[in-house]
Amino acid sequence: MDNKDIVLAISPEQGGGGGCWYHRIATMANYLNATPQYNTKVVMTPMPIFDGNLLARCKCVLFQRPCSQPMLDWIKRYKELQPKFLYSCVAEIDDAWWNIIPDYNMSSLTPRPWDQIEQIFKESLRYLDRMIVTTEFMRRKLNKDYNYWNVRVVENAAPKSLYSANKKTFFRERPLCIIPSGMQHYRPPQPFSQQFPVGVVGLRGDYCGEWPEFLIDEIKSRRLDLHAMADKPYFLSEVHDLIETSPWLDTPNYAAFMTRMQPDIILAPLVENDFNRAKSRLKCAEGFAIGAIVIGNVFEYSPYEVLHPYCKVPPNPTKEQLQTVFKNVKEHWKEILEYQYEWINKNGEWLESEGHVNKWLTACSTPNTRMI
Repeated sequence: MDNKDIVLAISPEQGGGGGCWYHRIATMANYLNATPQYNTKVVMTPMPIFDGNLLARCKCVLFQRPCSQPMLDWIKRYKELQPKFLYSCVAEIDDAWWNIIPDYNMSSLTPRPWDQIEQIFKESLRYLDRMIVTTEFMRRKLNKDYNYWNVRVVENAAPKSLYSANKKTFFRERPLCIIPSGMQHYRPPQPFSQQFPVGVVGLRGDYCGEWPEFLIDEIKSRRLDLHAMADKPYFLSEVHDLIETSPWLDTPNYAAFMTRMQPDIILAPLVENDFNRAKSRLKCAEGFAIGAIVIGNVFEYSPYEVLHPYCKVPPNPTKEQLQTVFKNVKEHWKEILEYQYEWINKNGEWLESEGHVNKWLTACSTPNTRMI
């Protein structure tokens, strides 16, 4: 078994520099392939490979998002070959779980065979030795809804190769705030993309409570500067002239952009629902890495439970509650930044940290202890 040094990662999403494939597979693969001490190489492929010499060295075959018929067929074939080659059959899934996508998320407008996807996923579980997920909520969902118990949680992490590890030492008098995510958090009326139907009703989505009203007041009064990725939220139309935008960027370019901009605050509003309970805390890791104070809504299983107490926004906040949060952030920014840097360093949420790498390798490589 000493010659078992390969993780074969199969992801039809492979390519480009964005998406869950890049966050969950490619960044780890690039690091492991350049770091001899872990004695592991990750072979990434969008299609199955059944070369016997390769499979003899595989300690794991890793399938990303086992939710399509071709992927199910591949899983079955690798399972048939498992007794001969003695690898683990493992799959991983991100937080975009199909049966909890809210109506304000633009993905909900794209017709897909959701029932078929559900059945394929359920059947895939019969052949998998374990699942890897990004959050504790997702682990519990697999336990409760699918009676599947061999689940490992491996959080998303920020690569030091993309984000500067140097401490930020300033905070602007008029804070530069960035909304790093776009239309997965709200639904504009009559989407401009041809793939969506016209006449769609706009939904504020994650901008729950009085987030929009608060932001309009703060921008009008020039108490903060706002920069939005991809598009200006339609419900901030009163102040569109005062909002800057940047085009949507893939992960490496996004990291370079954020490092260059050095924002003071990242805004991360979330409404309380299962889709957001399943969401990873990658925005925390990325924000902490560049020295941007992350402000977000907190509820049970919120990805932002790890935020500094001054940065936690209650569900459906009032303008007064948001004003208090921002006042505290402006007064205590040094303390908050120190807390964030300490958290990302001690909690092992740099991708290259030994704890994170070993967690990923253990999830991929432990013996078959499947329990369904």
